[in-house]
Amino acid sequence: MVEKFTEIPAPRAIDVLETSDASYLLMTQVPGRPIGHFLIIMTDKQMENAVTDLNRYISQLRAIPNQVSKFQICNSQGGGILDWRILDSQREELRSETEAAFHSYLTRVMTDDTRRLAAKSHAVPHAIVFTHGDLNPRNILAENGKITGIIDWKNAGFFPEYWEYSKMHYTVRSLIRWLADVIDQVFEGYRDELHVENMLSDLTGPF
Repeated sequence: MVEKFTEIPAPRAIDVLETSDASYLLMTQVPGRPIGHFLIIMTDKQMENAVTDLNRYISQLRAIPNQVSKFQICNSQGGGILDWRILDSQREELRSETEAAFHSYLTRVMTDDTRRLAAKSHAVPHAIVFTHGDLNPRNILAENGKITGIIDWKNAGFFPEYWEYSKMHYTVRSLIRWLADVIDQVFEGYRDELHVENMLSDLTGPF
């Protein structure tokens, strides 16, 4: 899907190798090193380049249509999502026909007070868009101040539009410059959703 609908520099599948014990996916290599290695030494201009590159790639990613499933929230093949933020996704098939059903699942074990705190954010209708799901600085490759690759797509799928943003905060809360100078410049308007997701993930996260 990424190769068909976007210009994102991502690894391309070549072959599947199978042994008696496991299966291996052979993929092309993309240039660069994780952008997290460079954050402390990147210039302001290089940060601006990262914003420009990431904006372009995110826009292309979000334009990928869901042609695989009647479920709005699902993985790239229409099946259950895999997301480290949601522990149960690693042991059962989780997908939702609507955003409301997805939010209901996220708050199913919460107290009434927590559900009330989440209700305002969850009541806002969001576009359901194709999402990488783990865009942390280890999975964004860079070289000479430019983004050269995006890797590790196993969490990709269709999610509410804020999910990419809140997940980027979820995985790198300690990297303040990355969040403030890049992520908050690429994604705007999801502060309430981020607050709710931080609250819910602190209460039910897998770690």
